[in-house]
Amino acid sequence: MSDPVAPAAPPDPPHCLIFAFDHRLDHAQVVAMAELVDHAIDQGGELRLLLDLRRTDSFAPGAFFSPKGLLSSLRSIGPVSRYAVVGAPAIAAAAVEGFGKLLPLESRAFPADAYDEAHRWVTGERT
Repeated sequence: MSDPVAPAAPPDPPHCLIFAFDHRLDHAQVVAMAELVDHAIDQGGELRLLLDLRRTDSFAPGAFFSPKGLLSSLRSIGPVSRYAVVGAPAIAAAAVEGFGKLLPLESRAFPADAYDEAHRWVTGERT
């Protein structure tokens, strides 16, 4: 007689982190974002990220090239399954679109007027 098979537990829903930036995106903000992402990675499970840049006017040179930001980016390869950016400058949007071709994640760039669509895509909400 075989043992009964217990039904599989449903997977945990993904953790979704949404970051919205105003005016100027600088080094301190990137470090703060990296610390939150690192904490979420430490909690385990699937992670999804949305960066809202609709109100960001400028970017500090090298903001994303801090040691903390780079280390967090490297650690996020694997745990992050979806990554989206809304309202990014054209070159940043192109880079985000390229992430999904190079890294094991889905990534999309959305225009500034498509925040709701980006939110639904990152969170997996159905309309």
